[in-house]
Amino acid sequence: GSLDGAPAARRAVPSEAATARVEWAADGSLRLVAQRRLSASAPVRLDFGPRTNAELLVARGEVLAANPHDAVGFHIEASTLAQGSLREREQLLQSRLGLALEAELRLHPSGTLDPITLEALAVLSAPPSHLAALARSQVFAPLPPVLELAALATLRHVCLVRLGRYGSSLDEDEEAAFALEQQQRRREEQEDQQEGQQEEEGAEACGAQC
Repeated sequence: GSLDGAPAARRAVPSEAATARVEWAADGSLRLVAQRRLSASAPVRLDFGPRTNAELLVARGEVLAANPHDAVGFHIEASTLAQGSLREREQLLQSRLGLALEAELRLHPSGTLDPITLEALAVLSAPPSHLAALARSQVFAPLPPVLELAALATLRHVCLVRLGRYGSSLDEDEEAAFALEQQQRRREEQEDQQEGQQEEEGAEACGAQC
């Protein structure tokens, strides 16, 4: 079929849950091709590729509960590195990982580090005296403890800097919102009680005068 179906029926899902794929037709148009037999009213689910939830939210207005591609991007600014070894670090990143000096690295919500991110952090944070040994080592080989600790310390600093831009955590925001909601509810209950008392007092006063 073509892409003229209801947008709500075309949901972003992980690749293993997709029921259709999009492909180019010979005439240059896009076609929606079912990957399994679908009934007339069955929803169409597409895999929109390796996109983070931020990208899906902007492009589609939706996110996946367990998106394997979701990640937080960050980079290490060259100005924060030891200037005497800057060129050597840049060459190591390029030769070992194909990365530029301030290339974006990614941290997944699970907290696990992919090998490229860990290796890049090691190159960027290694003491200058360890760079030559790192250059001779095999790519993605287990890092010496001193380099792994340096990489993790750099990552911790990055997280503190990024999270430091926000006044509170998501949990704290949710707790504050809940407390505000409870406070508003108590205020409304007090107002209702006061109105009830005023009505009773008014009825009593009217009965005494009448």
